[in-house]
Amino acid sequence: MELRHLFTCFLPITLVLICRAEKPYNVELNTFEMDQTIENQEKWVEWGTLRMKKVSRNKFVVSGDFEFKLNMGDQQKIALMAFTYNSNAKKRGPMVLNVHKPFCQFINEDKDTYPQIQKVSNLPEQGKCPFPKGKYQIDNYEMETNFLPDNAPKGDYLLQLTMLDNEIPVAGLEATVTLT
Repeated sequence: MELRHLFTCFLPITLVLICRAEKPYNVELNTFEMDQTIENQEKWVEWGTLRMKKVSRNKFVVSGDFEFKLNMGDQQKIALMAFTYNSNAKKRGPMVLNVHKPFCQFINEDKDTYPQIQKVSNLPEQGKCPFPKGKYQIDNYEMETNFLPDNAPKGDYLLQLTMLDNEIPVAGLEATVTLT
């Protein structure tokens, strides 16, 4: 079981700032791994077969299944943080993005990405809370990763996604990306 797949599922949702125009940079996904500091993540999510693969300059396809083991409501939260990153020293730098919202609010407020994912999946419609436990399938969602402005500094970034229950981390993933 690869816990990195939570990020695969929710990265598109967190990229609400997507601009569909071609950007003057290329996004490379370098690493995808679970947050090693969070124990017992399997109580919350079984990551199944979710995968992400690059299909063009700034486009990735997300496919596969995952299962929420518990209903997800607003007592759970999603926190997404992005930092500059020194890949040689494996140290994060200053924070450049910070989103921290109740789970259902996060899903329900997304007007760009979640509706598109929902079209190619069996994910619940927006507005349902709690988000029901169960097995979900995503079939070839094309995700644009043009989420930074044109003048975004080239370099490495660390993305951290954490699910919290009553403010306690229960699942999390980290990814590093490089803008060239």
